[in-house]
Amino acid sequence: MGEKLIFLGFAVIMLGILLVLIGSVLSVFKGRKTKTEGGFIFFVGPFPVVGGATSKEIFYVLLTVSVILIVLFLLLGRGLI
Repeated sequence: MGEKLIFLGFAVIMLGILLVLIGSVLSVFKGRKTKTEGGFIFFVGPFPVVGGATSKEIFYVLLTVSVILIVLFLLLGRGLI
């Protein structure tokens, strides 16, 4: 089980890097001005900390993602996934 999770984590990180690269290349070729927004989530133990959000919409997206991650962590911890 642990090997699968390590591979899954690595795959998700690589997918994120690939999406950022594709988005950057596409925005250069289209020559459009784009607005970039972002933020971060980190966990201190079981508690998520959301910060650096550039707008209220991004904050709510990050908050939703953190709730989903907490539920996934709880399910993984109980062996339900």
